[in-house]
Amino acid sequence: MLAQPAPACSFSIAFNTSFEPGADRLPASEVSRLAEWMIEGPGKYENKENFHIVLYEHPIAGINHARTRQRVSHLRHLLTTLDVPASKISWDVGRYRPGKTMESPNFAQIDFLPGCPHPCCPGPQPIQPTR
Repeated sequence: MLAQPAPACSFSIAFNTSFEPGADRLPASEVSRLAEWMIEGPGKYENKENFHIVLYEHPIAGINHARTRQRVSHLRHLLTTLDVPASKISWDVGRYRPGKTMESPNFAQIDFLPGCPHPCCPGPQPIQPTR
């Protein structure tokens, strides 16, 4: 019997949103949507591994380093208010590249990565290496 490589499983649940141009905080409707997402998505998992924030910096559009830091701070504050420990929150700030970046420069994403058990975790027996 030939051993076939198993496809890698990467499991995350994403919350996508956008800041208003020039804003440091999400509108109330997006904050409400985030709270609902926390219940419907991450709230279903007993182990919460990590929440990862992704934002863009784009000085030409008014999203300089200071504004990006304010946006990160705002999203971190919202997550901690929703009972996410600060130690479980990480973030990345990418450089917005017009014509190459799919989203708008005001785009923000929060990826939730659950700890086991979740659909990509191995079963109750450890995975044995193939020979």
